[in-house]
Amino acid sequence: MTGPLAGIKVLDIGAFSVGPVACSLLGLMGAEAIRIEPPNLDGLIFVGVMVGQHGQSYISSHFNKKSIILDIRSGTGKELCKKLIKWADIIINNRRLGALEKMGYGYDELSNINPRVIYIESTSYGTSGPWSKYAAADHFVQAASGFASINGKEGGEVEIVRYAAHADINASLVIVSAALSGLMAREITGKGQKIETSHLQSTMSMQVNRLSEFFVTEKTPALLGSANVHIVPSQAFKTWDNKYINISVHKERYWPKLCKALELQSLQNDPRFKTNAQRVKNRAELIPLIQEKVADKPAYWWKLHLRRCDVPFGTNYDYENLSSDPHVQANQWLFDMDSMFGVIKGYASPWNFSKIQTEKMTPTVKPDQNRDEILKMLDA
Repeated sequence: MTGPLAGIKVLDIGAFSVGPVACSLLGLMGAEAIRIEPPNLDGLIFVGVMVGQHGQSYISSHFNKKSIILDIRSGTGKELCKKLIKWADIIINNRRLGALEKMGYGYDELSNINPRVIYIESTSYGTSGPWSKYAAADHFVQAASGFASINGKEGGEVEIVRYAAHADINASLVIVSAALSGLMAREITGKGQKIETSHLQSTMSMQVNRLSEFFVTEKTPALLGSANVHIVPSQAFKTWDNKYINISVHKERYWPKLCKALELQSLQNDPRFKTNAQRVKNRAELIPLIQEKVADKPAYWWKLHLRRCDVPFGTNYDYENLSSDPHVQANQWLFDMDSMFGVIKGYASPWNFSKIQTEKMTPTVKPDQNRDEILKMLDA
């Protein structure tokens, strides 16, 4: 193994995507990760487009790890699980609160087996309070955390950010940061510890800027579609060919340039729009004027024109556009991998270290694929 975590051993006893993705990301950093799959298989295996009887959601959540099926509740499976606990540096669990304790795997039991283990428990809603025993999922947590309340079209209904597992993957990254901090603390103290987080906590923490806005104003932020609440203009505009381009005047020096690019020089010194504060106040009057101009030309024309005029803009891509874009290809962020499911897409590590290489993504294996290898290692 290569990478900054080479030599670190991670045990995945989580469910669905939050814990398992965190383990896979640690695997990209060079850790050796082993997944304990329950005998009835994790529910994620049936989610998404099916590829060889495995849901694509499962395949995308278990890269860079080995797999063994164990019934950890009794008998041989329990003995093997204890050996893996002793083997591990980090154990990650995101099952419902109390689920592992009922099977005899609370932190006290784990630390007796392995005092140096870093045990990370990411519950759904925390370890106390009326919601603590409830199960969570990405869309439930988006709703419960207030995240859905700030998303949606102006004047419309609140919306869940769908299909991207936004809250799930953010929770995975919180677990990764906990794992790295736990390793650093162990280097200093020589001791392992339990680290608690939750799906709801993680989703609240990623909204710190909008939550602070609420605490200052005591008002729930209004729905604005793609628009930025503090900067005007800063949103997506529909072009002549029914595509979208994002335009943002995040510094005052770009306002005259945008007015010139749109041939709306008369707005530059208009008292209603001269400063960002005035533009925010008069958003409803300004945005239609910009939209009318943008709708007159296709998206590609605007990309060339705005770049030439030094106006900040962004492109709205779908996945086909993204995967075929020369910039993505030049950075080799996507590549083909041979797997047990055929040729699938791999993703480059999101980290580049100057003095050490991270692991290349390796494809998810079928449940129990590495049983013999793992048993041999445990008997060594």
